[in-house]
Amino acid sequence: MRMTAKKFLLINILITAGFYVFSFIALGSAVPNIGSTGVEIVAWFTENGSRARTYAWASTFVSLGLMIFAGQVSALLPSPNRYVFIAGVFGFALTAQVQAWIWAGLAYSPSGAPVGTARAIFAIAAFWGPVVNASTTAMAASVAVLGFGEHKTVPSWLAWLSLVFGIEQAIETITIFGHSGFIAPGGTMNVYLGGALGFIWVGGVVRWAMQKLEEA
Repeated sequence: MRMTAKKFLLINILITAGFYVFSFIALGSAVPNIGSTGVEIVAWFTENGSRARTYAWASTFVSLGLMIFAGQVSALLPSPNRYVFIAGVFGFALTAQVQAWIWAGLAYSPSGAPVGTARAIFAIAAFWGPVVNASTTAMAASVAVLGFGEHKTVPSWLAWLSLVFGIEQAIETITIFGHSGFIAPGGTMNVYLGGALGFIWVGGVVRWAMQKLEEA
């Protein structure tokens, strides 16, 4: 059976989502956060090095899948929106890779790292959450603007969904100033709220893209 572009898009995003969910499952529930001490961070990576490396491994396939997704969807968008969209996805994938390789690096030989150094390095990785919002906002905005005005390229439901996601992602940048709790860098607002909205938005984009590919 011939693999159509529509089927390939769906299969790719399902596999990518699977790797994304698996990467967080691999870490477990008791992961350190921005408020953890250096001693706690070193202890966790010493005991859970394989978990951190598995997370980094899965993250590479998430980035790969997202770039394939970007290539397919951007081809359906007009210029210059397609370039903003693909740049946004690339920024997200690159930021995620940097964060993942820091986790893998900390897991390589954690017992030999001074606790202060380990905490500083871990904090750098935690700030992927607020910084990546620049890329996700660009992704959402490049789609949202196409659903308003006289010549609409995307349906209204996708435009509004993109607008909501983009505004939420822009608001998430306040986590740069957070220290703990909901607005901590790399915390609940970044990972869970932003992640859930991101899943919904990507699902909406894929649904629209599959319709466009079927028409083509």
